[in-house]
Amino acid sequence: MKYIMMVISIALLTFLTACNSPSKVVDDFDTSQLSADFGDNDAYEIGANAKGMPIFKDHKKALQQAQIDYKQGFDATVAEYDLMPISNENYRDYKKYAGQLETKNEMVKQQGVMVSKFLDIYENSFNQ
Repeated sequence: MKYIMMVISIALLTFLTACNSPSKVVDDFDTSQLSADFGDNDAYEIGANAKGMPIFKDHKKALQQAQIDYKQGFDATVAEYDLMPISNENYRDYKKYAGQLETKNEMVKQQGVMVSKFLDIYENSFNQ
């Protein structure tokens, strides 16, 4: 009996943890509250996680698309701050530096700002 109770407890705990996962969309999110508009591309679909934070419905697909749409911003950030290719281990560095690009090219600066805004939402899939 003790074994059965332990198995049920573990299963319940696993279920509750999965339901509260920051990467799981549990509700709609009013995107008019965001400081950026990523367009109508399906890759950027946004929902709310269990904490009500905006997250991309498919954060991997969103990151792939952002690397295409804001390529010059990503590239300039890599070059200026000597960063490795973006990953789940270093995206915070990109978020921190991309909006601070020192270039006279306004389009590249704007892309850097969009990279930072994108990553502000992207990180909500991981923050507990």
